[in-house]
Amino acid sequence: MTQAEAALLIVDDNEDNRYTLSQRLARDGYTNVATASNGREALQLLQLRSFDLILLDIMMPEMNGYEVLEHLKASTKLRHLPVIMISAVDEMDSVIKCIELGAEDYLAKPFNRTLLRARIGASLEKKQLRDEIRASLQRLERELDAARTLQLGMLPRVFPACTPEQPVQVYALMEPAREVGGDLYDCFYTSAEFFCFLVGDVSGKGAPAAMFMARTRSLVRMAVELWRQLSLEAISLARIADIVNRELCQNNDEHMFVTLFLGMLDTRKGVLAYVNAGHPVPCLLRAAGDIEQLDGKPQMPLGVRRNTAYQDRLATLRPGDAVLVATDGVIEAMDAVGALYTSKRLDAVLGAVCKATPEEIVRAVTKDVDDFTGSAPKADDATVLALRWQPALS
Repeated sequence: MTQAEAALLIVDDNEDNRYTLSQRLARDGYTNVATASNGREALQLLQLRSFDLILLDIMMPEMNGYEVLEHLKASTKLRHLPVIMISAVDEMDSVIKCIELGAEDYLAKPFNRTLLRARIGASLEKKQLRDEIRASLQRLERELDAARTLQLGMLPRVFPACTPEQPVQVYALMEPAREVGGDLYDCFYTSAEFFCFLVGDVSGKGAPAAMFMARTRSLVRMAVELWRQLSLEAISLARIADIVNRELCQNNDEHMFVTLFLGMLDTRKGVLAYVNAGHPVPCLLRAAGDIEQLDGKPQMPLGVRRNTAYQDRLATLRPGDAVLVATDGVIEAMDAVGALYTSKRLDAVLGAVCKATPEEIVRAVTKDVDDFTGSAPKADDATVLALRWQPALS
């Protein structure tokens, strides 16, 4: 910003002072200068035009400089506008009050020309720097919004219908935190009888986590599809986890990892095979109303150690049973005072909705988490997937 480009506003009830100060500024190259004779006129001008700096007198009738400054700092639009207070009163209490109210600087009358030039130049430089920072933050925010949209677009939002041939009801939802994160979910039939689903949580935040998330989801899909095409054997989730883990360990200079729950439901028999790679233990919602946890201690997350060997585990569903898988963004959600949501509260919600549809269960959990956190900023994505085996429809 050049001196000729800078827009300055002088606010002083004394006409001689306004004229003198305008002439001094003009000699220093500041030609884009407006004046106001009182605080109210200044506020009206500020609604009509944009300024880069205000030179504001303190002692004025109707509305003094302190009151104008308070109005400026209360305005979202004007609070960042730098203000240099000017006054014949050279008292420390007055200086302190101006700074406390948010003034950029303070100048005593009569003005020292060199000091005036230096203070104005420094204030404008700081404003330009702050403007550039705000513009960069706004640009980054737009990019993050676009990245969040792309991230959500990677996840399925239309779920398979529950039919006699495919008797699974399923629903999932990810509520992203403000930053781009790394939660993922997916679900698909690998054949007419087997239904695959997964929920994961990548370490870290930002674009690297989102890319690692996309890579993990794609690797699982490709590994399952290749196994289905090339092998006559039943799909081994342990082998799938081994393959995906080895690939994620390749060129992983950021040392990122993903906790992943990978399940495969035999829709004819209700047998659920699963691998839990470091993920929070899912809940089993029995049709009778009981809530259990799936057996087995979580194994090593994917992407940590290349030679990790994973193991399948089995659970048997009864007709009408449901499974709920959530990321730690649910049970570790925090309210405004830092209290955790906890698995105990999650169990209470599930107890009230255990016989509802998967969509109703997921929405009840996410709503309760939102109610719990309130206005507190979300530190992590929260993802919930629920499915129910409904062979009675066949």
